[in-house]
Amino acid sequence: MGCSHEDLNDGVRIVRLSGRLDTEEINRISLPFTVAATSGSKSVVVDLSAADFLASLGVGAIVSAARTVQNRQGRFALCGANPQVLSTLERTQIPKVIPTFREAAEARLAVQLPAS
Repeated sequence: MGCSHEDLNDGVRIVRLSGRLDTEEINRISLPFTVAATSGSKSVVVDLSAADFLASLGVGAIVSAARTVQNRQGRFALCGANPQVLSTLERTQIPKVIPTFREAAEARLAVQLPAS
């Protein structure tokens, strides 16, 4: 289980989650994930392409981070979920409240803020 992030030249922060986002692991990375997703850029993409499993606590952490970013007038999206993770997101109706894309490039375009 891992959490890393990268700030891109276009102002988007990519937060990458990997491994099994089960109850035990999400408790371990919840704080690093929240900090990575909610500090820094107002444009955040959470890349789930390396996540094998997503439990309800993981969904909750993602929703909480999305709300924080959106409350700061930012944009938040998900990308790269495998069929099992996407099924969990769809069962909890996350794509209705958080834009969800197959490819990172699509998600990056969706969250980019207009130049000031």
